[in-house]
Amino acid sequence: MNSEKNYQLEITKDNQAVKVLIEANNNNHAVAQAEDICRALDATSFNLHYTQCKETPLSSLFKKLATNAYDYKKCEPWVETFSNSVPCIYVFKQRFYVRNLILKYLDIPREGVVARPSCNCKSCVNPYHFSYKPGKNSKLTGADTNMLLAFLGQGSGVNQAAKALKVHRSTIYRKLNRECLSTRSDDHRLSPRK
Repeated sequence: MNSEKNYQLEITKDNQAVKVLIEANNNNHAVAQAEDICRALDATSFNLHYTQCKETPLSSLFKKLATNAYDYKKCEPWVETFSNSVPCIYVFKQRFYVRNLILKYLDIPREGVVARPSCNCKSCVNPYHFSYKPGKNSKLTGADTNMLLAFLGQGSGVNQAAKALKVHRSTIYRKLNRECLSTRSDDHRLSPRK
């Protein structure tokens, strides 16, 4: 006999509300799922009701994650919407990439890294098949950043560092704007461009 109960989760973000079906064993289990879903969607608040609502692709995804219904040996191709050939879902008039949504739901964020399927199925959203690669816009790795600091610390110019790291000088400037660096007593942002 199935002891799970249906709950309707109403999540709110930017004055928009979305309803998600949750199946849980008890109230505490439903609240835990609601908190995980809110974290994944960056929602600001939620209300939980003991009632039925329509199952959606979003609620199906979260149900599989909550019950760990993924098999390590099988691919789980996403059959809903795609953007740039990447599985996505639209919530709150915003696009969420499904693999990133799964990582946030599971509370395993990885800065500057994207999850890609390690299997041959490009639409796979099975968390067991995720491998982690540097993000598209991440042209400089952590080692490259250390090398950049070494170049600038020795008095090399941005053009020389860009040539050595095989990136455009604008990439170097963007990286420097995000870093809190200083060489000796001078802050890199105060020094003139070379």
